[in-house]
Amino acid sequence: MKMKLIAVLIVLLSVFSLSMCVTVDPEPEPAALKSVAEPEVSVEIESEPAVEAIVEEEFIPSKELYTETFSNIKFIIANLNGVISSKDYETWLEYLTDDYIEYYSNPDRLSEYTEQYKQRGYKYSIENLRDYFLYLVVISRANAVVDEIVFIDKFHIKALTEIKGKLSVLYYLEKIENSWKIGIKPEN
Repeated sequence: MKMKLIAVLIVLLSVFSLSMCVTVDPEPEPAALKSVAEPEVSVEIESEPAVEAIVEEEFIPSKELYTETFSNIKFIIANLNGVISSKDYETWLEYLTDDYIEYYSNPDRLSEYTEQYKQRGYKYSIENLRDYFLYLVVISRANAVVDEIVFIDKFHIKALTEIKGKLSVLYYLEKIENSWKIGIKPEN
């Protein structure tokens, strides 16, 4: 009986040991990678001018950059919450990109917000960026919390907040002259 048990254990250990063996191909030497030249491709189009395709690589931040940026964004949003809570319009403007100001100052867009409010039974008339700030931003963003950030690229971030168990975009941020500002969704 003991011999059978020992034999079964030996077989199981052998199978287990063999299943753990994996053959790994060594990575090529960096020098070997450099010596491989990519062929040059030349295409000429006579009827249309040549256009260079710009392919942007996906930006993946290092763990340190993510952590540092996340901390900075949380700090910025916490300060911004104070500005919004105190209804300090002039200081709020300092947190915005020019594109954001232009986008949310558009009279057609402001009319759409006014119509949406009227449909909900409110009597707000949103005629300018200050109205937008007072009637939309102050109400919806005064206590904003950043739960996560996502790098769109090196200079653009989505700050996300959790609402009812789902992550939603709280702000799009753009890095301008080494500081993060509230911007609009970048065009891809």
